[in-house]
Amino acid sequence: MHNFFNSDTNNTSTSLNEQYNSLKDNYEQIFIEAAESIRREIEKFKPKNPCANCKVQNCKIQKKDVFTDYPIGCQYRDWQKQILSFLDGEYKQKLKNTYKAIMDKKQDYSCSCCASCCKFATSEYSYEQLKQRAMRGDKYSADFVSVFVPYKTEEEVKLANPEYFELLNKILDDQKIYYYYCPKLEENLCSDYENRPDICKDFPHNPLKLLPSECSFNKWKEDINRQAMLLKAKTDIIVFYKTKLA
Repeated sequence: MHNFFNSDTNNTSTSLNEQYNSLKDNYEQIFIEAAESIRREIEKFKPKNPCANCKVQNCKIQKKDVFTDYPIGCQYRDWQKQILSFLDGEYKQKLKNTYKAIMDKKQDYSCSCCASCCKFATSEYSYEQLKQRAMRGDKYSADFVSVFVPYKTEEEVKLANPEYFELLNKILDDQKIYYYYCPKLEENLCSDYENRPDICKDFPHNPLKLLPSECSFNKWKEDINRQAMLLKAKTDIIVFYKTKLA
């Protein structure tokens, strides 16, 4: 399978646009694979022909699948409850363990000090909104505003990372996004490194985040790419199941 963080034979870094397009192409097939995997799991405890001895009167249900609205007393309805319990318990913990393994793997790689993460941080929230969220106890927002300040003009943003700016504007369309930078950066090095918050220590936080081609953590993302996409797909599917069955 083509990996969207692979480099070509000339060692030219994969562009952000190529990463994005390849991610979309690969995710569709992986999503189908994840859906089949979850379906096999929940089929394991599906009741075997419970209708033979069912006490529910005048049941006219013909299609008996996982999302059918079954009456009270039906064993298929109990099966649906088992599914919710399984997905929110044992299976959810399994996905948490997978996520931890992915993030632990990141420790095998080191920062190359390209400073892209310091020069070009993004958020769906404005600076004032982030400060308000921080005051309400949101740690990520508190860390963010302790480090980053907003760019004053769009031109400054473009100069910081033209490739990233163009891609985000393309894929986000009309969605508003805010751009930030760290004023503590000096010649691609942090002037307050020992006191940097977790938001800096833990970067990158999302194993599917598109990274600038010069970022050394692209090698980590290359190695865990398929695993991370499977995790994302399974997480999305669980949300769908829980919404339909709740």
